[in-house]
Amino acid sequence: MSNIRITRAEAAQATTERLIAVAHLAFAEHGFAEVSLDALAAQAGVTRGALHHHFGNKAGLFEAVLRRIDAEIGAEMQALWARTPDAWEGFRACFHVYLDAVLRPDRSRILFQDAPAVLGMKAVDILLESGFGEMLADLQGFIDSRRISAPDAEALAHLLNGATINLAFWAAEGEAGEGRRERAHATLAALFDALTRAHAGGRRSKAA
Repeated sequence: MSNIRITRAEAAQATTERLIAVAHLAFAEHGFAEVSLDALAAQAGVTRGALHHHFGNKAGLFEAVLRRIDAEIGAEMQALWARTPDAWEGFRACFHVYLDAVLRPDRSRILFQDAPAVLGMKAVDILLESGFGEMLADLQGFIDSRRISAPDAEALAHLLNGATINLAFWAAEGEAGEGRRERAHATLAALFDALTRAHAGGRRSKAA
């Protein structure tokens, strides 16, 4: 017989993880309004009281799902960057990974349809603030090392962050055949190319 004992904290964490996983699938398939807390609790094998204990209400559970998706996407971006030899190329590739990640069918409805309605601006803040400090530090490093040309790292960080989120919303709202995802990727690539071209142009001017 196993002597392994599960602590109360571990059991609570397991319940939380199970509820988030079940809710993610339900919100993605049915949408926030159509999801029943009783059905979620039953599917997760807990009481409705346990669900309220961990998340307060359905909006609290939805926010937990949103934050989990955001964390998963961040991990996917970090994994790509870790295996890309060139830091700048890895940095810009992360934005393309992000765009595809948020547009995944099991995420896009949660992020772009329900999140603004359920959480309002808080949903946008969650997506905008995640990893912002690291992105700012990276951009400052690229500017300091003269890899890119930009007058202000913080302003550029806000520009890239906001532009990418808005591109994702725009792509998510597109109709089949409009090719919005491909157009969004092409526009992101052009934006990053402009940063490197501006630096290259500055080098040539000084040389002349």
